[in-house]
Amino acid sequence: MKKENERKSKAGLVFIIVFAIAFIGLLGYAIYEYIVSEKSIVRLGNYMTLSYTTTDRDQAATEITDLLVKRSIFGGQVQKEADSRYKSAIEKYQGDAENLSMTFEQYLNTFFGTTEDAFRESVKKAALQVIKEEAVLDAVADREGIELTDTRYQFMLADYMEADGYTDIDKYLEDYPEQQLRAIMRRNLTIDWLLERATGPELPEKKSY
Repeated sequence: MKKENERKSKAGLVFIIVFAIAFIGLLGYAIYEYIVSEKSIVRLGNYMTLSYTTTDRDQAATEITDLLVKRSIFGGQVQKEADSRYKSAIEKYQGDAENLSMTFEQYLNTFFGTTEDAFRESVKKAALQVIKEEAVLDAVADREGIELTDTRYQFMLADYMEADGYTDIDKYLEDYPEQQLRAIMRRNLTIDWLLERATGPELPEKKSY
């Protein structure tokens, strides 16, 4: 009887230990899933040691942004936003195909020279990369206090309109909503800020706002 009780006690202890380990594991997963994974940026990489290898300013911006993305760790919110961006892009292209009375496969083969599977994969990767770039640039801007003042906005708006071939501001803001423009402008200012502190060949002067 005594041995039987000891055996049951050991079995009960093992059960408690296994249950505790399982509980801790589930708790850890829940914390990650509902707290950490919901963040766009879990850890922002070091952006004070960025470098580029080109004398082309646009390419230099691409290089340092890519490097910062690779140095950063992202949460689940980035993937959710990328999935949404991917879905919107696919729906747009499907609409373009429909307007031309073409199947989606025909449209992609005609205008992109690719299959639907390959195109979807390409758009999916591009959407995730863009969302990551936006996340790291927004995080740097927040941390360094980079702001788009109303004066800067007006100067940059005039430049953007000229570059895109617009003369009617109302039409431009109809095609490119102000909130979207302000976000893009702030990220571009952040890229300029990063380039000023990155190392590499001398770059052409950037217009100051």
